[in-house]
Amino acid sequence: MANTAASSSTITAHARESDLPSRVRIVASILGPVAWLSFTLLYVGFWAQGFTLFQSVIVILVSVIILAGLMGALWASWGMRHRRWSWDE
Repeated sequence: MANTAASSSTITAHARESDLPSRVRIVASILGPVAWLSFTLLYVGFWAQGFTLFQSVIVILVSVIILAGLMGALWASWGMRHRRWSWDE
């Protein structure tokens, strides 16, 4: 019985090591939009007075594009590593 518990802890230790990159991606996927929302609220509240409405909208759109690019790059490597099909088949 003790042997089973030891092997179980070994399996979870290996699973935790392999989950680390996914955990970093998940945390970044949560903190990224929170940071973007904070930036947007600060921008609209304090920094946007000198810009026209069009310029303010462009700043927010560019920040959304940057966030989407970062999230896409963050998860693209994971997706390529865990793909289950290939064009060569």
